[in-house]
This record gives sequence, C-alpha cells and structure tokens, in this order.
Amino acid sequence: MSQRILIILLSLALGAVSGAFGYSLVAQKRRAVELSIARAEGRAEAEKAVADEMAALKPVVFAKAANSETKAGGVQFGYEYIKPRSPELEPFYKMAHDGDMLRKLPEVHAIDGMLMLPRPINYVTAQCNEVNAFYSPERNEVVMCYETMKTLLDRGTELAKENGGGDAYAQRYLDANVRFILLHETGHALISLLEIPITGREEDAVDQLATTLMQRFAGMDESTGVVTENLRMASNWFLVRSTGQYSLDAYADQHALGEQRYFNLQCLLYGSDPARYLSIVTDGDLPEARAKGCPEEARRISRSWLRLLLPYVAPKYQMTEEKANRLFEQRERERDRNTGVQYVR
Repeated sequence: MSQRILIILLSLALGAVSGAFGYSLVAQKRRAVELSIARAEGRAEAEKAVADEMAALKPVVFAKAANSETKAGGVQFGYEYIKPRSPELEPFYKMAHDGDMLRKLPEVHAIDGMLMLPRPINYVTAQCNEVNAFYSPERNEVVMCYETMKTLLDRGTELAKENGGGDAYAQRYLDANVRFILLHETGHALISLLEIPITGREEDAVDQLATTLMQRFAGMDESTGVVTENLRMASNWFLVRSTGQYSLDAYADQHALGEQRYFNLQCLLYGSDPARYLSIVTDGDLPEARAKGCPEEARRISRSWLRLLLPYVAPKYQMTEEKANRLFEQRERERDRNTGVQYVR
C-alpha cells in the first residue's frame, strides 16, 4: 500500500472521530494530514503553506477533558463599545455602553463560551455612517451600527403612536430587533469560522438560526408571549423598506425579499406550536397553503441547526441531541412558570 493511500486512510479515520472535539483540534488534524501528503509528494511550497497555517491555528488544550469535573469550556466572546464622533449618535452609545447591552443579550450570553471556535467572535457597537449591521471575517467582528439603533427606535416610536404603546413599546421594538439582527450576523460568523455546510441561501439559513436561538435561549424572565412579540417585531422590520415594486437587482440579491423573510419567520413561529399560534393564520399573517407545511419545516430547521452545532459544543457542555431537546423544553416550561406567577406588592 502506497504512503499516500495510508495517509488518506488516516485522514478518514480522523474525520470519523472528529465530531467529539472542538474545531481547532479538528483543523489541526486536517492540516497535519495535508502536511504529510505535501511532504510525501515532495511539494515544498505546499508544505510550507500548510505548515504556516498550522502555526497560526490557536491550539485547544484537551488534557483535562477526560476528567468530568474539569472538562474544557468553549471560547469566550469579546465585547466593545466604540464612542461615536457624531453627537447625534451619543445617546445610542450611552444606551449600549452604560447598560452593557451586548453582554446582556440573553441568546448571546447563552452561547458565549459554549462552542469550540478557532478564535473569539467580537461584538462591537460603532458609528458606521450608514444604517447597517454586519459580520467582518477579516476582524472576526459582529458590528451593530448606532445609525441602525437610531432608525429602529424611530420606527418603534412611529408604531407606538399608531397603537398607543408609548415609549416603552419603542424601546422594546429596538431591543427585539437588535437581538435578532445580531443573532443573524452571529450565524454568518459561525458559518465562516466552523465552515458549516449550507446548501441553500446563507441569508435564509442565518434568519432561521436567529429565530431558533430567540425561541430556545430567551431570558428566563421572558414568557412565551414575550418571545413571540419580539419575533413579530423583528418580522415587522423586514417590511419597513419593502415597496412591493422591485428591480432586477432586488430579485438577484443574496437576501430574500422583505416580504419573503416576513412570511418565513411567521411560518417558523406558527410551526413551532400551531395550536398556540393559530391566530397567525386566522389573522391573515400567514396563508393557509404555506401554514400546512410549517410544523414540519420548523422541526426540520431546528433539528438541522442543532445537529450542525452539536459537534462544536465544548466538552463541558456536550450532550446528545435528545438531551438538548429535553433541556430546551424544560427551559421553556420554567420561563412560562416564572413569568406567570402573580404576587402582591
């Protein structure tokens, strides 16, 4: 048997067991195999390139992982609030900085330190000179622009005037959309860092992940009704800049049309519990023809994302898919019980 065939077989064997380990360790094993192949074939330039890439990878120590009491945790995120130059954006900087907004997002907090990543995701608020939020692969940053926060608050204020919700509603609209948008961008970061296979449109996939995380990892003081309202507010934002009249560029864009994103989110929400969310269909927010397939669609998407991420969960938090689903269900029951208790002041 040739040396190359032996190396390829070794690669397959490593791939078979890699699911139980973090991304950095898997990446190192993969590069080690590539290095061996390059050496065996006498390709000096390829050998040097792979060796340099291996040196750049941050090693993950698993020496204590065998001890159940000292299993390794995942990579911690970074957080930064950059002071804006524009005085108009100063209130949004203070809102984010003084309240430590990024660190207190329930869904981000829940996954902070849970995953084995090649490097940390850094969450940043900053002035961007445009309404935007994005993931920068070069800096590995998820950025929320102050201009976006301002626009969201303005939109929430408009809706509050229409429905009599007041300032509290406007703030809730801002908070709900900031959460969804940052989770959407987190999805892009995870796909990039973990090389997660996505066969459809990536923008749709990260919308699905954001919805799933908001349903699974909402705050323990947030009832199912609050979670639902947050997602409805997020779906409203999809429609803000929709005109119903689109150019060829809009149809060719990597994002689905705002109306499509709106109905996709309604489908996931309704499909997660058709009995509870029947009003989404009866009120006309989701056509019956689409609603019929939503329960299976919601189950498939939730299951798919869980299976994609489980191999990268740190040893400290590793569990089976079945156990993860039980914990999610228990968490939802506890949230509803906590928020449903009445008391006398």
